[in-house]
Amino acid sequence: MHIWIPQLGALTCAENANHSLHNIQTLRGARTRDARNFARYLDETLQRWGDDAQVHYGPHTWPVWGNGEVTAFLESQRDTYKYIHDQALRLANKGYTPLEAAEEIELPEELGRKWYNRGYHGTLHHDVRAVFTKELGMWDGDPVSLHPHPPVETAKRFVDMIGAEKVLAEGRRAFDAADYRWAAQILHTLVFAQPDNRAAKELQADAYEQLGYQAEGPQWRGIFLTAAKELREGVEPARFATASPDTILAMPIDILFDFAAVHVIGDKAATADLRIDFRFTDVGETWTMRIARGVLNARRGTSPDARLTVAGPKAALVGVLLEPATAGPLAQAGKITLGGDELALQSLAGLLDEFDPNFAVVTS
Repeated sequence: MHIWIPQLGALTCAENANHSLHNIQTLRGARTRDARNFARYLDETLQRWGDDAQVHYGPHTWPVWGNGEVTAFLESQRDTYKYIHDQALRLANKGYTPLEAAEEIELPEELGRKWYNRGYHGTLHHDVRAVFTKELGMWDGDPVSLHPHPPVETAKRFVDMIGAEKVLAEGRRAFDAADYRWAAQILHTLVFAQPDNRAAKELQADAYEQLGYQAEGPQWRGIFLTAAKELREGVEPARFATASPDTILAMPIDILFDFAAVHVIGDKAATADLRIDFRFTDVGETWTMRIARGVLNARRGTSPDARLTVAGPKAALVGVLLEPATAGPLAQAGKITLGGDELALQSLAGLLDEFDPNFAVVTS
């Protein structure tokens, strides 16, 4: 939200104007943003309050003081995002793929030399590619990328064709020539094909390390250096989980069922037909959940065909929904009540997957 405080001449454009280039698509994973709307709403803000703003304050960075400085800052940020958007689509219309366009586009000097447009958060390269994703979808238009073999299978075929020693030798040559992008790319093939190849992993780690040291954007730097660490030391156990208990408990009930739905193992649930009613006593709502045809759906209300009704406060029912084995101890402790066929919970447990965040990224 953009907020204007007229008594103070104070304006904030929140994350839409920052002391760094923002992400059009975050590398942590989120829905792709609209670069055109970044520019559109910054321009609308300038029309509304640009003549009167005396300070721009941001959520993550320090203020910009003085009307001239504020308007120059907002205009430059506006034009940066519009340039990225418009030039990406210009090159798309000339037949460029996302990667080709990202290699081609540079900001004009008047924009690119402003430190608050530099890639200290997002980067120009992946923001250009994000515009393609937002406006044109995931396919780059090249038929070879429409139905490729998965990465590990592709890597094995390349290594079988070229030979592991030749791939490793080319990786060494590229590294010695300071061609770190190519070294990482060619060695990626060998590491995926032979994840236990220590020489390939160590050399690729060295290449990623150099890419990290040279990256202006901290997110790129962190990703490259983390990749090097994983290649050398293996997967480091996750120190935190985004799906923390506090996060899950804060979910509205409809989103809570959506969260449970992504845990359903589709092929196991393909022939299931399971109905359970959940009565949330502390919020006064009852929902019926059905798993059938491989998917979980939930609606407000009760079902006459429910095999089981589980009643209790939301905090307890969250546990039952995601870990059905907790129902017995919770019922014995008097925190929930169970009415009907309690074996339905065993059926539910058999259909739910568990997620381990400690999976490899750069070796498979």
